[in-house]
Amino acid sequence: MAFHGRMLIIMPFSLVLFATITSAVGQAKQNCPDRCGNLTIPYPFGVNEDCYMGSDYFINCAPNGTAFLRNSNICVTNISVDLGEIQIQQYLTYDCYTEEGEHRYNIPELWVTPPYTISGAKNKFMAVGCDTYAEFEGYRPNQNLPFIAGCMSQCLGLDSVDENSCSGIGCCQTSIPDGLKNRTVFLKSYNNHTYVMDFNPCSYAFIVQEGQFNFSGNASFQQLANVSELPMVLNWDIGDESCDVVAEKKNSSCMAHTKCVNRTIGNQAPSGYICQCLPGYYGNPYHPDGCLDVDECKDSNPCDIGTCLNKPGDYTCKCPKGYKNTEDLKKCIKKNTNTPIKVAMGMYYYCMYVIEHYSID
Repeated sequence: MAFHGRMLIIMPFSLVLFATITSAVGQAKQNCPDRCGNLTIPYPFGVNEDCYMGSDYFINCAPNGTAFLRNSNICVTNISVDLGEIQIQQYLTYDCYTEEGEHRYNIPELWVTPPYTISGAKNKFMAVGCDTYAEFEGYRPNQNLPFIAGCMSQCLGLDSVDENSCSGIGCCQTSIPDGLKNRTVFLKSYNNHTYVMDFNPCSYAFIVQEGQFNFSGNASFQQLANVSELPMVLNWDIGDESCDVVAEKKNSSCMAHTKCVNRTIGNQAPSGYICQCLPGYYGNPYHPDGCLDVDECKDSNPCDIGTCLNKPGDYTCKCPKGYKNTEDLKKCIKKNTNTPIKVAMGMYYYCMYVIEHYSID
């Protein structure tokens, strides 16, 4: 179950600012390395045989601190245990022409195998150029027919490019479905960039993590000429069974204080599951020690009045004299000591009203 791809020269991506995937506190197993360069490696992933949950979660840490997924050349830059995602760096497709008629292009490929699929919710397919049409092709597991989609981008001059929009003039984009196990990007030109050669000799196409590439007209044309990789998000599962099945077999990988969450692809049956910490707990749901209790009282007092008392997965407020708890025990409200008097006075006035209006002469 190896990853394959025809790759270009590896170079770090630094021209487009991108945020890391939000991840829970991720601990490695005891006595196991928890980092490879700048990458934090939480269990079920690991760099040594005794540190990962099966070879699917092997992180190959190169001497220079670059992390690769299993024995592939796919660079991993973030791992999220709570979302079941990893961020990888993937190669752009380019299609370039010169005035002399020289044509340079590439067709990078990405193939993934279970438990990995390309995220449809976290990625977009984009193409950038002024004489450009692009498409991508991919397959879902257990499906024989490919999924094909694409978009077209045209413009005749920089003054017609909307620098704040990727809507078909200099840039186009489209969604991708969840669950693709591979993707191949094809990129073509209508007129070999003949009419836009002076400012746009190349087109580019890629699947990129949503929000991590923002089109900005000519600045994007220049930046992409010096970029070979952009971030992409892969989903991953634990096993290939649903939560109901693993609960019946009592073989779940979810440890203490966690819940099992089914991973679904479109309208298909669950393809596997992931684990998440229960509310009031934090950490790594796959770690042998399970998730840890959040001490809500440690750093701040959530009780506006009274004293915070931590308890497993929750907290309560101990109220001072003259106050009482709300029904959920998480707030203190002042006791209403005037209530009996008000009720008594109310009854008195009611009785006087009845006597005055209904007395018999």
